Amino acid sequence: MLDKQSFSSNKLNKILNWGLVVLVFLLPLFFLPITTEFYEFNKNILLLIACGLLLMAWALRMVLEKRVIFRRTPFDLPVLLFAISYLLSTIFASANKVEALTMPGGTGTILALTVLYFIITNHLHPGGGGIRLLNSLLASAVILSLFAIYQFIGLGEAFVPAGAGLDWLRLKTFSPAGGPLVLATFLAVSLALVLARIYADWKADRRGSSTVLLLYCLTVLLISTGLGLTVYQLLTTAHPVLLPQTAGWVIALEAFKRFPFFGVGPENFISAFTTGKPIELNLSQFWALRFGVSSNFYFHLLTTVGILGLGAWLFLVWKVIKAANKHELLGCYVAILLIFAILIFLPANFLLLTTFYLLLALLGASLTTSEIKEESKILPQIIFIIVLLVVGISLYGVGRVFAAELFFKQSFDAAAQNKGTETYNLQIKTIQTNPYYDIYRIAYSQTNLALANAIAQKKDLADQDRQNISQLVQQAIREAKVAVALGQTKASNWENLANLYRNLINFAQGADQWTIAAYNQAVFLDPANPILRLNLGGVYYSLLNWDEAIRQFTIAVNLKPDFANGHYNLASAYREKEMIAEAVREMEQVQALVAVGTNDYQKTSQELDDLRAKLPKEEKPASPSGTPETLAPPATAPAGLKPPLTLPKEASPSVKQ
Repeated sequence: MLDKQSFSSNKLNKILNWGLVVLVFLLPLFFLPITTEFYEFNKNILLLIACGLLLMAWALRMVLEKRVIFRRTPFDLPVLLFAISYLLSTIFASANKVEALTMPGGTGTILALTVLYFIITNHLHPGGGGIRLLNSLLASAVILSLFAIYQFIGLGEAFVPAGAGLDWLRLKTFSPAGGPLVLATFLAVSLALVLARIYADWKADRRGSSTVLLLYCLTVLLISTGLGLTVYQLLTTAHPVLLPQTAGWVIALEAFKRFPFFGVGPENFISAFTTGKPIELNLSQFWALRFGVSSNFYFHLLTTVGILGLGAWLFLVWKVIKAANKHELLGCYVAILLIFAILIFLPANFLLLTTFYLLLALLGASLTTSEIKEESKILPQIIFIIVLLVVGISLYGVGRVFAAELFFKQSFDAAAQNKGTETYNLQIKTIQTNPYYDIYRIAYSQTNLALANAIAQKKDLADQDRQNISQLVQQAIREAKVAVALGQTKASNWENLANLYRNLINFAQGADQWTIAAYNQAVFLDPANPILRLNLGGVYYSLLNWDEAIRQFTIAVNLKPDFANGHYNLASAYREKEMIAEAVREMEQVQALVAVGTNDYQKTSQELDDLRAKLPKEEKPASPSGTPETLAPPATAPAGLKPPLTLPKEASPSVKQ
């Protein structure tokens, strides 16, 4: 019986050993083109599933060995505190806890990486198994480098035919890692790792065989080439879009003032961005963007998980620095320090975080301070049952999240082929499988509205058509409101609801006031956004409320003085109110902002001449300068239905500030 248990324990050890090796090798390379986001989402799913299975194997080994062994390392406490900070932030700050738990880089990722850390520190020794993990990581780096070289020289374009539905494979910047910046950071860390290993071997006079030396040289050459080409792309054709450091700092401070301990929630940086965005950002090229991550990892932590999360991370940094002369894994140590440095200037990405936890675990395993051993038959069984329940429930949830994403991607593909009914049905399946993602609700609301508009285009509407339109409109509103409920602090959710109501003006009674209420809430959550002000002003303009339209357009151009379309809309509102001098002033501002010789410039010149003709005195035109921008007058309300639809009271927005 003892031999049988020992045999089973050895098999579990092999499963753990090779499971870790395969996971470390696959994660940098793994992607699936069957979801809307190919890379980090699928890497995260793989990590969650693999760590759950490895944790069960680890717990089962305890049962077979009838003992619980836990090795302590200097990094255990800060790693645990960091994971706990994410959990507390999710519990007390997150508006959408399911999203916080399942998004890449969120709480689920940190918990899985924490599990991975403790499995490695308690199962592997720095020699043997640890070397295999490092070699697996470097093997992935070499393959990614080869892929980068392959794509850069144009072989992807040469061998993948255009229009085959695989256009992403033709991109020179395509990488299984997930993008040029992700690839560059991973290759930089891998290069530091291998160079430090070479130096450590040379210093210890461990030259090895000529084959080993050749492999080292080849690895350095390939990774250096891949890194060089990727950095070249980042500097030329694939500039990364990053939040400026000053803006990240301002947003972090604003979030800290309101939520000092737990932050805004791991999934909720975009809400902190819209609320705390500095107005100066409107003068940059990023003025119309909403960022999902901060300018660097430290600012991101302060914003999303508060001082508790940032403090735990800094505690971990201090513990690593303190261990400078207490280990023999120079490669791991140098690579970890490089990651700390990278994260000062860049936001974390999934692959970089995973690499960090792997290297930290191997470094920690070499610094084991003590070992707790408990011989027991009952305790391992209790641990195994708890692990089985937690992992089982978690994997069930992960499976549903992944299945929903598959359906969502299929609905996108159907929409691209103008298959409205199929899109509609697939999005229903998406929401039934995962009802907790607001993006799914928004997409479904827009699909319902599009189908309602398609039916409304008929010349002669039957009673059944009106019923179908009413049902689709109510479903669109319901789903948009559910999206708002799932993410009440997201301005984009309120903006979607406002746009939906705006499309229903003249279709449904009361839609005009609902539109204004929803836009006001979006403005409350994103006060520095000139586009929201422009859209709200456009609603007032369509309702012939010139005073409110002028007020909103004025705020828009104050938020962004070089907003040509904002000045153009303001000029239009002044013209309608017969404030001709003000209209001329704004139209001159438009002419100064658009490029000479463009259609916009010709259009502006004609309208400016018409306005000047209404003045008692001719005024000189301003000197033109600036960049091209398409000018659009305030949008009018849709033609609508007669008689308009009567919607239930539940269709109105529930606005709480």
